[in-house]
Amino acid sequence: MLDTIGARVMALIVATTLPLAIIASLLAWHSYEANKDNSIFRAERNAQATLSEISNDIDRTHSVLDMLAGNNISTKNALHEFNLIQTLSQYRYCSLILTDKGGVPITVLPPPSIQDPKICQTKKINPFFIHNKNFYSNVGIEILEGEVGPLLRFVAPIINNNSVNGFIISTKNFVWQSNHIQSDYIHLYSNSYISKSNHYLITQNGDAFSFLPDHPEKVELPIQVKNRINLILKTHTQHDAFTIDDIAYVFQNAYGSINLLITTERTPAEKKALHIFVIRVGLIVLLLTLELIVVAWAARTFLVQPIERLALAVFNWKEGDTFISPQNRFIPLENQHLEKAFITATKRLSRHEKALEESARNQDLLIKEIHHRVKNNLQIVASLLNLQANRIRSQEAREEFHLVRDRVRALATLHRYLYSDKGLSGLNIHDFLEELSTLLLATYDMHTQTRIRLKLDVDHILIAPDQAVPIALIVTEVISNALRFAFPEKQSGYIRISLKQSELSNGEKNIEMILGDNGIGFRANDPDTNTRREGIGIQLIRGFSRQIDADLTINNQDGTWYIIKFQPSDPLPSAISLAQQTIQNAEKNIHSSL
Repeated sequence: MLDTIGARVMALIVATTLPLAIIASLLAWHSYEANKDNSIFRAERNAQATLSEISNDIDRTHSVLDMLAGNNISTKNALHEFNLIQTLSQYRYCSLILTDKGGVPITVLPPPSIQDPKICQTKKINPFFIHNKNFYSNVGIEILEGEVGPLLRFVAPIINNNSVNGFIISTKNFVWQSNHIQSDYIHLYSNSYISKSNHYLITQNGDAFSFLPDHPEKVELPIQVKNRINLILKTHTQHDAFTIDDIAYVFQNAYGSINLLITTERTPAEKKALHIFVIRVGLIVLLLTLELIVVAWAARTFLVQPIERLALAVFNWKEGDTFISPQNRFIPLENQHLEKAFITATKRLSRHEKALEESARNQDLLIKEIHHRVKNNLQIVASLLNLQANRIRSQEAREEFHLVRDRVRALATLHRYLYSDKGLSGLNIHDFLEELSTLLLATYDMHTQTRIRLKLDVDHILIAPDQAVPIALIVTEVISNALRFAFPEKQSGYIRISLKQSELSNGEKNIEMILGDNGIGFRANDPDTNTRREGIGIQLIRGFSRQIDADLTINNQDGTWYIIKFQPSDPLPSAISLAQQTIQNAEKNIHSSL
């Protein structure tokens, strides 16, 4: 990423200006944060105050009921006591009930007439009728789902002489009306008005109810707020604070499944602080951007561009072009010295490279000439053997001379294929075997006849010279023996040569060569023919197979078949290829040192 001079210069410029930008941004951010979180702090404060009042109210209610249960309350004084408690609580009780020990109501104080009747309505259970067989399990505090908000039901046992004689049951609304606020909780109402706060009760299913209404009803919150609250309820989070659309929200568990939600709007001063922060950050970004543009332009014009042009000239030279010194009046003095030294070095390298290429070409021609002369000499030897064989009257001696001639011709043909144009000292086995087979058939005057056919199935692969010579002589022996002995008395048939390369399970390459004919085989009735056919030819085939570390299998079923399996050696680079590789390595070393 920082490999070029331009990138490094830009990195240095950014590194010098970035601390200033960070410091200025931090100062602006600190000023913004000091005002941004004020609404959250106010909502947190209101939430804690409201939570404290709720807890105190529950404790007072619990204490009042325990006091009534311990003062020998009876049917005679129960209604009087209930009216007294209702009056002291500013008529917040929906009902007060005295029951016997079975939970059957005895004395009932109904809801006050001055209270909104919706507050005491609930779908879950009628607060005036709680008698059931599992009544004892209801002792304590239970939350009921009301029409306009949750209700609290308190059940306090009346115990005399360690036995339960009855119960006092009270149902109380969670929400407060304005007549309640005006007395004990006026500070909550005033704080809400000053800080523009709203108080809501959130049930377990996500419904919201106003906490301080005159006419309580269900409240519809914004969709983003509802989604956030549903997530909070799903994860059972006890407390959370967040801001949506410039309104701060504080979620706090109040009691059991009842939760408190406080909302606070930002004041004009807080909104102004946000605008000032945005303006400051924008101004900082604008000034730094202008500074970076000016400094970057100057650095690129007077420093980076001269070096890039020199680097481009060097790159073009690496690709084979002539090195041309870039002309630039802004180029530094150090770069000028570097250009002069590089021009001198490139001229020397060009002369040295041309000398190496000329030497490689001469060596290439010399190697080709050596192969050509060896081939010619072997052809001369084969011709001499052929002439000498024609002067011999003995048939067996003439055949032996012809066999030696065929082997020499095979070697001569081999030398013509040994030097590959691909830069490898190897033999294209397909082309070679095709020509060698045709040559051997022509020697026995079989190339124009259809009595003996040749089936050739050979892959196009390169064979190393150390393996090519034994393979050539094996093929020569097999074809010669087949043409001489496999088809007596002008019998017809075919000679097959197959060479396939495959890959073993361990990843190594393997070559399978199948040679043979469908002639009379070794087990014919002529013992003299068998003796001659199993003579030096078979010995040579076995010897050449051992030379290439091959597994040889001879099969006499349906003719004579030779199955040879061996692992091929990789062809070595030729002399010209090594010379060219030397030049390339030298160029790489030079380029890497620049």
